[in-house]
Amino acid sequence: MTLTELADFVTTKLSDTDTDSVTVCKSFINRRYQMIWDTGLWTESMGVATQEVAAGATDISLSDAPSITFYQSSSTPTTKVDFPVALKFIEDGKTDGLNMLNDSWMTFFQIDPNAWEDVTSRRANPTNFINLPKDSSGNCRLKPVPVPKTAGNVFVLGKLNWVELADTDTPALNGVDNALLAFAEGDMLERARQYSKAQIKYQEAASQVQIMKDLENGQRQSISRIIPYTYDDYNFHGTVSDFGPKA
Repeated sequence: MTLTELADFVTTKLSDTDTDSVTVCKSFINRRYQMIWDTGLWTESMGVATQEVAAGATDISLSDAPSITFYQSSSTPTTKVDFPVALKFIEDGKTDGLNMLNDSWMTFFQIDPNAWEDVTSRRANPTNFINLPKDSSGNCRLKPVPVPKTAGNVFVLGKLNWVELADTDTPALNGVDNALLAFAEGDMLERARQYSKAQIKYQEAASQVQIMKDLENGQRQSISRIIPYTYDDYNFHGTVSDFGPKA
């Protein structure tokens, strides 16, 4: 459903279809969509960006737009990585590299305080990184640890920035429509000071978000396994061909 269709459904259900109410309902839907977007690493919210890294670089800024994305707007806007989740560093001239895992300042300092020294003798291919505050243009920044000894590229898997829905845009997150409808109806009821009814809709919306998580974790990202039947003890009762329960 598009943003307009979602708002029309809610306002029609509440018999509150004047222009101001529809506009307010759209703003509620967008805020709730942003809230749900920020609650997890949804598949559709992820992207991959590539950035060149110079030898000795202590600060990497992700200024390039992601090369692989699941756009949340039909107009495919230029979006950026909101924060990195995992990185791979590949030296120039090579086809494979090292995975870089995120960690905290304190962890690295406890392991090796000298890791912060930017001297040639201590440089190596980075295997870890720390998220730094964004720059003035809103680009993500990260510190590779240790400092890279050679030039290369980082491939960044990251959470994408949320982009506000326009009237004809469709939310990208799988199964989000029902959650948005319930949240928006609750917000509209709260706007009308019907607080008890609004709480019921918020509970329904929370259940719908949980269904979204189940779809993400239980179906899309699951690995099916066949677990063989085993007996409760070491005594086998029956023939060799008897694979059923003991008599």
